[in-house]
Amino acid sequence: MKRNSVDWILASAVTLLLLMGMIMVFSASSMIANFEYHNMLFFFQKQIIWGAISLIFMVGFSKMDYKILKRHSLPLLLMLLSIVLLVGLFALGTYSHGARRWYRLGFLRFQPSEFAKISAIIYTAYYLSAKEARLKDWKKGLLPLIALVGFTVLLVYPQPDLSTSLMILIIVGLMIYVSPVPLKHLAAIVLAAVPFAVFTLVRNPYQWGRVHNWWVALHDPAHAAYQLKQSLIGIGRGGILGHGLGQSVQKFLFLPDSHTDFIFSIVGEEFGFIGSTIILLLFLLIFFRGISITRRVHDKFGRYLALGITLNIVLYAFINAGVVSALLPTTGLPMPFFSYGGSSLLFLSIATGILLNISRHTGSELDDLLDKNQTRQLLSKKIVISAE
Repeated sequence: MKRNSVDWILASAVTLLLLMGMIMVFSASSMIANFEYHNMLFFFQKQIIWGAISLIFMVGFSKMDYKILKRHSLPLLLMLLSIVLLVGLFALGTYSHGARRWYRLGFLRFQPSEFAKISAIIYTAYYLSAKEARLKDWKKGLLPLIALVGFTVLLVYPQPDLSTSLMILIIVGLMIYVSPVPLKHLAAIVLAAVPFAVFTLVRNPYQWGRVHNWWVALHDPAHAAYQLKQSLIGIGRGGILGHGLGQSVQKFLFLPDSHTDFIFSIVGEEFGFIGSTIILLLFLLIFFRGISITRRVHDKFGRYLALGITLNIVLYAFINAGVVSALLPTTGLPMPFFSYGGSSLLFLSIATGILLNISRHTGSELDDLLDKNQTRQLLSKKIVISAE
């Protein structure tokens, strides 16, 4: 691969997933859209609009130098803006399905927790790269980062949105893990977080019920909760090859959230084990390309940022696949590029565009030294010619 050219393998995998996701949103949402709005294209039309906007942003950010993101205190400003938007939800947010997570923008909705998540990744990458000399000092190094990210998470959780809160903590935690932060400091944070997580689950019957239902389904699928049972029926009905695009039975109002959190079950029903495996292999390809970019970029900010974005895409995909197949408790996390939802798709595409831009700046340090020497030689020649 030529230096300063976009990672076309990564770009192709993402584009393919994006197109397949659009098709599956139409297939999975057509029945519920017809039932609720008398328009089979209701959700699909909105997703197409968000998809077009997302694609424009992805291309735009892939061409914009990612190093701009660490200039002029922009990472901190993004975090502060996300905090303002999250606080504003308590007064101006739209209440839907038992949660206050969105701002209504005409016929579209905006979810600020998605913006907060990408802002946390950018800020963490900036902080770990800029404050590397201080990271071994608990008070001057890790504590300010944990305090700001933790405060953001505390604003996401009451929406309620425990799943996104945990994912932000996991992604940021893994980014910190590969940094020079002493493991004892990281271990102390994890040990302190575990009792809080357990207390949160126990005091919230709804969330504890999800864990209980998953445990029951794991040992006896026949007695699983309704949604999980219907998801397993869909996956089982698909078999090896599936029944074909648009031939799902579960989307006929049997499976709740068939076009959002549980859309991968519809994928399994219509395209079977083979189709589901191909999709997961595409996400695995994104993981390997992302890790390759992380290893090949020698700018520390770019390295941490590429890792955070890669984890953000891949962890969501495999956790969602684990949820719909009853391997993990129900979380409410979307399947990247597939689940219906504009905010998730938009900020996922922006993050992917940034990752593609980072891939343009990969190469050996020797390559950069040669480029710098060539630049100096050209400048010297220009100076000599001008003097003559």
